[in-house]
Amino acid sequence: MILIPLSGHSPLPHKISYSVSPLYELAASLHALAQETPDPRLADWAADILAGFRAARIQSDWEYFRPMFTLAIPDAFDPLQTRGVMAVDDQYDYFFTLSEEAFANSLRPMLDAWEKTGEDVPLAADLQEDPAFVKGRFNLFISTYWQLFFASQWEALAPRFVREAERIHLSLRSLDEITSYLRTIAPRFRYDAEQEQLVWENGAPDAQHVQQLVLYPSHFYTGAASLAKKGACAHLLYHFEQCKTPC
Repeated sequence: MILIPLSGHSPLPHKISYSVSPLYELAASLHALAQETPDPRLADWAADILAGFRAARIQSDWEYFRPMFTLAIPDAFDPLQTRGVMAVDDQYDYFFTLSEEAFANSLRPMLDAWEKTGEDVPLAADLQEDPAFVKGRFNLFISTYWQLFFASQWEALAPRFVREAERIHLSLRSLDEITSYLRTIAPRFRYDAEQEQLVWENGAPDAQHVQQLVLYPSHFYTGAASLAKKGACAHLLYHFEQCKTPC
């Protein structure tokens, strides 16, 4: 289990915060596009985007990079790692300054998994022989995807992220409200009043103690709510439409 100290004697916003990563959302959208059968709620959107790829003549680039998004989302897009990378110029700088080694390492787990299937993945061979070439081609593809397709999507989603931030802010008025809200995200949350701590039940025999909880709501993330311990913080990634509280 993961334990987060939480009492009514300290301001809750000091213990629980909210963040959003445009780059993670971008990567999660590409992960959704890479699926043979897209999530039903994204099916129409995916069909429109893939048709746009063909019209913009970047279909071959997409097929080249698709294997890196099919099975998972590369660590280079992790919302913790990309936290604070918000403006478009900052996003470009993030990838242009990311080292070739870090870029290659973030791709290798997915490409190694593809290698076990026996399928021919040109991206894997190119990454081994010339990571600088792959990174340069990827920077161009991701910039094109953002400019032609994702920028407008992100603008349309922005109000929904604002509403989610408002719901989180209002829930931080009391322990009961924030506990109830977190349980709409994941029922495995509970509050231990005797020990004055928030508990995430994950079946692990040993307790892991953290000092803060950071919420990462996502539109394109399709899995179950996931809590990860990173240093002194616990990071909760979740699809915010699963929350049942009213807008």
